[in-house]
Parts: sequence; C-alpha cells; structure tokens
Amino acid sequence: MNRRNGILVVLCFLSALFSACSRGSGGQERVATVNDAPLFLKDFEEEVSLAARRDPNVRINPQTLENLLQTDIDRKLMIQEAVKRGLSQDERFVRTIKKFWEQTLIRELIDAKTKEWENKFFATDDEVKMYYEGMRWKITVRAASRAAGKEAEEAKEKMLRGEAVEGEAVMGPLLLENVRLTDPLYNAFGLSNGDGGVWKGRGGYLAVRVVKKEPVNLPELRDIYGQISKSLIEQKKERALDIWMDTLRKSSKIEINRENLKRVANE
Repeated sequence: MNRRNGILVVLCFLSALFSACSRGSGGQERVATVNDAPLFLKDFEEEVSLAARRDPNVRINPQTLENLLQTDIDRKLMIQEAVKRGLSQDERFVRTIKKFWEQTLIRELIDAKTKEWENKFFATDDEVKMYYEGMRWKITVRAASRAAGKEAEEAKEKMLRGEAVEGEAVMGPLLLENVRLTDPLYNAFGLSNGDGGVWKGRGGYLAVRVVKKEPVNLPELRDIYGQISKSLIEQKKERALDIWMDTLRKSSKIEINRENLKRVANE
C-alpha cells in the first residue's frame, strides 16, 4: 500500500482522535502535542484498542504504538497545513469537522500537492532499464530496525558474521515491484548474495543482509516498458510526498510524552 492511500485508509479507523480535539483539554493527559494542538492519551488508547479489535494479528508493542502515533502526527500536520492553505475558511470549522469532511480536507491537500508535481516527474530510459534489471531477482533477507545509525551498523556487522541479532526478521522472497522507492528494502536489490547494508527509513534505520538472491523469469522489456515507466513516475510522486511531509515535520513543533506512550503498552 502506498503512503498516500495508506494515510487515507488509516484515517478510517483513527477518526475519533480528531473529533476529540474539539473538546477543551479539561486536564486530560496528552500523548503528544503538534504545534500546540493536543493528541490526548485517552483517545490514543481507544484507537490502539480499536486497531487490535479490527486485526487480531496486530501485536501491541512499542513499534506498533510508534507507527500509530506517527500516523496520527502526520494526520494532524496535514490538517493544520490544509487550514494554512485556505482549504477551510474557518479554523473553528476544522476543530469540529466530522469524519467525512476531515478525510476530504486531507484528500484535497494531497491532490493539490500531486497536481503541483504532475509535470515534474518522468522516467528516463536508463531508469526503466535499471528497474527492469532489478526485477530479474527475488531476494530473501535478514532485517532489523534500530533507532540510531550506529546501532544499525552494529546489527549489520553481526549479521555478516552469521550471528543472531535481537529483533531481526527473515523477509522474503521479495520482488522489486512489491517494494516502493521509499522503502529502505528497495536498496537491498542492488546487493549481492551475502552482502549487507544500512539505510535510513521512517522512524529509524534498517540493517539488512541478503541471504538468498534468485533469478526471476520476466517478459521482454519492450512488453512491460510502459508499465514500468508509469510505476516509476507514481513512486516518485510518493517519494516527493514523503520528503514534503518530512520537511513539514522538521518545521513544526512536535512533542511526544514517552511516559504516557509506555503506559499504553503496559495496560
């Protein structure tokens, strides 16, 4: 699922949080603050519970909580940005807006940004050929996430020595067309069997070692050239959205109450 659609889908089950922001703080504890706008602990706990009920396979652990929280922060930032752009005439309207309108507002913002990029992205012949070469392989990897780059490098070195790494997972076989440009795993297709690497991703770093690299039978390039070109253009738009969101985050004031976040995991 790409980032654009992912944001909108997640909104479907995280709708209660925004409506809660229309209430006064009333002494409610916050799990985070985004440009002085609160994300209340009580509402976040309800959203975590709802996510677990909707998908029994969801494991409520620190990484899951972090992902849900970061999605909520992105959502709050986009609402604020939409208001700045005049997509809503009155900020009071945004505070009390309901689920349908909130989704529409964010969709309008994303569409506006996409239109800005409409004629800026294209796929060169070399890019298509390089992507096609990557499609010739399927890979299986050992992967582990770390908060800091140094820790990820240490995990990678352990993998290269054949040692076990805490929190690692075996992933694959993976095909290039199922991995987005914005995913750190995309870079792993350029590695040889047995090689490793570290790449920065959303919320941290990913250490990877390729444990198996196998050839894949493909149609001739001329038969899928247009399909590859279109996919690359769409993925470049997704990457531009990621970069824009990162810029928006860096220019915003975001405060996270880690202690309250831990309390959610312990309850």
